[in-house]
Amino acid sequence: MPLHHQAFCQAGDKTQALRLLASSSWFASLPDTLQTSLQTLGRSRALPGGDYLFLQGDPADGLYCVLQGSVLIGSSSAVGKNSVLARLAPGQWFGEVALFDHGPRTHHAHTDGGCLLWHVPHGPLLAWLEGWPQGWYYLGQLMAGKTRQLMSGLAQQTLLSPEARLAQRLLLLAGSGQAVSLSQEALASATGISRQTCNTILGQLADAGLIKVARKQLTLLDKPALQQLGNR
Repeated sequence: MPLHHQAFCQAGDKTQALRLLASSSWFASLPDTLQTSLQTLGRSRALPGGDYLFLQGDPADGLYCVLQGSVLIGSSSAVGKNSVLARLAPGQWFGEVALFDHGPRTHHAHTDGGCLLWHVPHGPLLAWLEGWPQGWYYLGQLMAGKTRQLMSGLAQQTLLSPEARLAQRLLLLAGSGQAVSLSQEALASATGISRQTCNTILGQLADAGLIKVARKQLTLLDKPALQQLGNR
């Protein structure tokens, strides 16, 4: 069973964490009052590689920002098929939806290589917002920005070829690195294509020297070429 957020270890260097927090574009745009509160209420937490931050259906436990490493957002079907939807890079915040509807987590969140996070607990943040309701406007901006990205992505899914969609998904999952540790079945599910089509395209990309295919791991050898393919 994947580990939940209770398995986090407290990171000791809060000064370093606050410096990393300041690099977030959304955080940098906030008024001083909200910045100070997110700093005061939050703390840094380290999550080892392979561990889960939370699972789909878990109760919400607060707002998060990736400080170092990355977080994978995904979901599972009733028959156990897994899909990775996004890789969150340093500076990206997540978990704000539950602040508005008080519902459970809609997706899984885990890390494949370890990460450092900034965690603002759910209860204290909601209590603080009662005294400074202007903060909801800025949280709404955070959620609206993601909604725009989601709608744009959905539009692209209907216009792009399977090859272009797969190239974009590989680049997204690799982030700043080159390796994608994901089964071909999960990759096909995340891209919205059949496993057979996925395998065929991966073989074509490998033959062209753009990727290297191994068991449950893909290595991106030519990111610029994949980026060009993803824009077609």
